[in-house]
Amino acid sequence: MSNDIVRELRSLIEKKVNELDKELGDPLIYLNKDNFDEVLKNYKVVVVEFSAPWCNPCKAYTPVFKRVARRLADPEKGIVFAYLDTDEAPDIADRYSVDNIPTTIIFVNGHVADVILGVTQESKLTERVQNIVKELLRGEK
Repeated sequence: MSNDIVRELRSLIEKKVNELDKELGDPLIYLNKDNFDEVLKNYKVVVVEFSAPWCNPCKAYTPVFKRVARRLADPEKGIVFAYLDTDEAPDIADRYSVDNIPTTIIFVNGHVADVILGVTQESKLTERVQNIVKELLRGEK
């Protein structure tokens, strides 16, 4: 396929994904330097994708991250998924030593519980989040 066709197909796919996101509702909380610490304080489990809009691996990973968020996020139980643009909040990325993106950090009660470097499969992300939530629930009994 020519590069023009590939670009056109990519553009059509991105447009359709954006339309579906609007229809389904975005499951993510968008973090910045003003709300980051507050979100960590207000929820038991916060799964954060550290990313940037120009990053091609991030563009591929964000839809995976959102699918997992749609299934596992439960704000009433204190479990949320969030997105942080590292270009907009470099100090926060530095605080957690995020040198490569995408990086996913799972926080429990404001503390780092797990770090996933790079793009990961949907099943692996699901498994790691579920294991942390199970451990947390077991500890609350």
